[in-house]
Amino acid sequence: MFPALLLSALLAAPAAPPAKAPSPSASPTSPAPAGNTPVILFLIDNSASLPPLDPQEKRVAALEKMFTFLQGQPYRLILFGGRHEIFVDDVSRYRNDGQWTDFYFAFLRARDLMNEFPAKTEFRLVLLTDAAPDPLPSDWLDMDVPPGADVRAFSVEKTVSLVRDMKAPLYVILVGDPPSDRDAIRHREQAPGFVLDMVRAANGAQASPLAQSLSSFFGDNGVLLKKFIYRVAPQEGLAKVEPVVRRIVAPVRPTVELKFFTYLVLPLGLCLLLLLGVVVRSFPGAGDLELIELSLGPPFHVAVDKLHKLEAGGWGSTGLCWVQDVKEAAASFTYQAPALDLTGVGLDPTSADATTQSLLHLSLDDLRKAIHRLTAEGNKDEQIYALNVEYIAQNFAAAEAEQLLKSQPHERRKIAPIDFLRAKAHLLFNDNLRKELTEPRVQVATYGARAERKELKPGAVVRIGRYGFIVKDVVKGGRKDVKLLLYYDRIPSLLGLKSWLPDILQRAFRLRRTQQRVVT
Repeated sequence: MFPALLLSALLAAPAAPPAKAPSPSASPTSPAPAGNTPVILFLIDNSASLPPLDPQEKRVAALEKMFTFLQGQPYRLILFGGRHEIFVDDVSRYRNDGQWTDFYFAFLRARDLMNEFPAKTEFRLVLLTDAAPDPLPSDWLDMDVPPGADVRAFSVEKTVSLVRDMKAPLYVILVGDPPSDRDAIRHREQAPGFVLDMVRAANGAQASPLAQSLSSFFGDNGVLLKKFIYRVAPQEGLAKVEPVVRRIVAPVRPTVELKFFTYLVLPLGLCLLLLLGVVVRSFPGAGDLELIELSLGPPFHVAVDKLHKLEAGGWGSTGLCWVQDVKEAAASFTYQAPALDLTGVGLDPTSADATTQSLLHLSLDDLRKAIHRLTAEGNKDEQIYALNVEYIAQNFAAAEAEQLLKSQPHERRKIAPIDFLRAKAHLLFNDNLRKELTEPRVQVATYGARAERKELKPGAVVRIGRYGFIVKDVVKGGRKDVKLLLYYDRIPSLLGLKSWLPDILQRAFRLRRTQQRVVT
């Protein structure tokens, strides 16, 4: 018979010249399995209480047929009842006539078999039982049972401890119907808890109820998610045992984990990311820019972290938003020209000649045209006057010109009108000073404990509420007169995530294609 020949070959000692099977009572040194193939150790309950393995097959035939499911994988067999009812690799003793059921000595014999194999051999323990521990009390007289202790409970405790120390995966096939309250006799109600304790002791966290439920749902053994407890009803027989044994002995594959990730974790994660992305879409993050459009003259008031409508659609409650009343504002932005008088208010006009008086009140553009007209069309004296103003204006010290033009009206009584005019004409030849003194600029006034007023130029730092900003640029044009770009520099966040997480990831997470937020 093929199973008997296979069993003989597996048990043959490699050093012995003749291919001779060992006797059931012998303890040969087991050969190492080929490659990384695990050795299957079957522990079969041989007690009288266990139902037949298959109702359609004789006991021995059913057992031998079960071994064919291994498809050549190495295995050993332990038939057990009481302490002195243990048989190794002898299928003929499978009679279900054991008077007792002692799991401890069965696992003790399995440990001895494991020690016969070379070090680092992988094992899988497969226990077929009805899970009804029933040890013979006299078998435990030399096992240091505490006085007055229940032998059955003590044997269960020792068995669980032994299984834990063996450090080998344990699979249990429960043969028979689950006990009902009516059938819960002779401590059969302890069986489910006993089996669960053994499986947890052998397999650790992989035997948790959640892991068992997931592995049952996907119908496969994975790397982390494995099913360790199976139940076979008496009428199901080998038809149910076959897929169970094949599943237990199959090579470990991450199929369950991939299914779990693909069908549960990935969709749930995507849904959560999508939901969270929608919720935090308006949140400012690293790399975000607040775009504030300003008109010349009127102030633009902003508040922080206030519910507002987004230009891109929807609503947001973080970052900057426009408010109408300055009482609600955290800061006010203005785009306006400097308060600089170039008309000569405060000068003593009586000390100036008629030509100087006619030029003092002109704007810079009109002053340029007037000097050009005097040079081209004026009389000799007017030409000399115009050329003299141009010459001195070009050689005027910029700092002195700035000081004269910024003087207050009450200070100008001491200034000669012709000097003021030359300083004014100096702006026609000094573009930088003219821009600084005459062009509109953006200013901010913040409120609260750290209130300040300052001009905003590229690179300037400003604190508004709980946010810190760096001015990226001030650009003319757009829907209004000027666009102010504020780069988020300080953003309070949990664990500082918005500070170190790359801005491209933050934008993707918040379902935004651009890093720009428009405050309108």
